[in-house]
Amino acid sequence: MRRLVCFFVILSLLASFVACSSPADVSDQTASGDNETSAKPSDDTTIYYEPDDLPDSLNFDGRKIVILTDDGKDAVNEICVDELSSDVVNDSIYNRERFVEDRLNVEIENARSGDLEAEVIKQQSADEDTFQIYAYMTFAFTRFVFDNYFHDLYSLDNLSLDKPWWSSNFNSEAEINGDLYVTTGSLALTLTRYMYAVFYNKKLAEEYTGSSDGKYAELAELYKLVDDGKWTIDKLIELSEDVYQDLNGNQERDVEDIYGMGFQNGISVDTIWSSFDLDILKPNEDGWFDFNVNKDKLFSSMEKIYNYIYNTTGCYPAGIEDEKLNSLRDHFASDTRLFMVNKLLAIEGSTLRNMQSDYGILPFPKYDEKQSKYYSYSHDAYTSFAIPKTCGNPDEVAAVLEALASYAYRDTEPAYLDVALKGKYMSDANSRRMIDLVVDGFMVDAAWIYLETLSESYPHAFRQLIVNQQTSYASTHETQKKKLERSLKVYEMKFNSVFK
Repeated sequence: MRRLVCFFVILSLLASFVACSSPADVSDQTASGDNETSAKPSDDTTIYYEPDDLPDSLNFDGRKIVILTDDGKDAVNEICVDELSSDVVNDSIYNRERFVEDRLNVEIENARSGDLEAEVIKQQSADEDTFQIYAYMTFAFTRFVFDNYFHDLYSLDNLSLDKPWWSSNFNSEAEINGDLYVTTGSLALTLTRYMYAVFYNKKLAEEYTGSSDGKYAELAELYKLVDDGKWTIDKLIELSEDVYQDLNGNQERDVEDIYGMGFQNGISVDTIWSSFDLDILKPNEDGWFDFNVNKDKLFSSMEKIYNYIYNTTGCYPAGIEDEKLNSLRDHFASDTRLFMVNKLLAIEGSTLRNMQSDYGILPFPKYDEKQSKYYSYSHDAYTSFAIPKTCGNPDEVAAVLEALASYAYRDTEPAYLDVALKGKYMSDANSRRMIDLVVDGFMVDAAWIYLETLSESYPHAFRQLIVNQQTSYASTHETQKKKLERSLKVYEMKFNSVFK
C-alpha cells in the first residue's frame, strides 16, 4: 500500500530531500506564475511519498544520458520539456530533469525521433552507445525483446522494480523466464492519460431521473452503484439503451439526436479485455506463456457489446476512426449524450473544460457483480521503457531511470492527477475519487504487451468483428487461436536459442 501523507508535509519532506541529495539550490527553477495552470490541490488531495533506495554517494561525473523518445503529440513532452511554462505538470517534468541531473551529476538529453524504431535498429546494428534509454509505444516496442536488444532490467543495479512507481501488474505480465526487458509506471503519463472511463452528463442524468416511470431512478446514484459493486455492463445498458430523442425532428436516428451512449466502435472495444477480466495469455511454470481464454465469457462479452452498439435505440456508434473520440467528446459536451466511453485524456481538452453542464466520471463497468473489482484498460500506445544492450554503463543509466521514475511518483503524477486533472477540471469529490478507481484498477495482459509478436494481434481480431458488424466469434476464436499458439512456439524457440 502506498503511504498517504498530507500535501504540505510532503512538500517539506521533498524540500529536505532536495537539500540532502543535491548541491544546487533549485528553488529558482520551481517557481511558477500565479495562473490557473498552477492551481492548488483540492481539499481532498493527498499525494504519495516513498523514498527510493539510490545511494546518496552516486556521482556520474557529468556523463550525458540520452533518452530517445517518440515525437508523437501526446508523448512528445512526457519525459523532458525545454522550459518552465507555469503549467503544473510541465514544470514538474522540467524540475524533475534538473533535480536528477543535480542529484546524480549527469546531463540528461532528450532526442526525439519520428522513426524511433529505425533508430533502435540502427543503434543495435552499429553496436553504438548513442541512446541510453528508449521510451516508446508499448505495443510496437516490445518486439525488440525477442531480438535481444534490451538489458534484463532485473539484472541491473539501482532499479527497484517492486517500488510503487513501477507497475507491478505490467512487470509480472511482461516477465519472460523470470527476466524483464521493458517496464512502465509513473514516469509514463500516457499510461494514465490513455486509460478509459465512462463519462456521464449530469444535466441529462437529472432530466431522465425525474421521468414518470421511474426506470432511470438509479441515474441519481451512479456513484453508489459503483461503491456497492453493482456497476456492471448490464446496468449501464439498462440505464441507457432506451434513452433517445429526435432532437432535430427529422424522424431519423442521426448524429444530431440525443442518445444514452456514445461509443467509438473501434479502439474503444478493446476496453472489455481488461475491464471484464478476460485473460489471453497466462505465465506457466516454465517461464513462458499458455493460451488461456475463457471463450464462453469472451463470446458473451462480445455479444453484449455488439448488441449494445448496434441493436439498441440508445447507443450511437461514433465510428471506427481514432479521431471519432474527439467528435464524441463534442457531442457529449453539447448535452446530446448521456454517457460516453473515452480516455481520461479527454478531460484535458478545451471542449470539456468549457462544457456548460456538469459531468462525472465512472470506471468502465464490471462484467458482472461476481467480479471482484473494477479494472481499467489503457490504450496500448502508452509509453514503456528499456535500456539497450549497447549501453556501456547500464547500472548508471538504471539509476537515472529510477531517479526519474521515483520523482515522477512523488511529484509529477500527483501534479497531473491531483492538481491538473482532479483539482482543476473535475467539479465534484466523487468524480475525483472515481478517477483514483480508474487509475488504481489498471490491468494488462501479456498479449497486449507483446501484441505484435506472441499474441499475433488476437484481441484485434475481435475488435474487427465489431467494426465489420460480424458475430462469427467462435470461428474467429478458433482461427486466431491456431495462429497465436503457433506464434508462441516460434517465439519460445527463438527466445531459448538467443537467451540461453
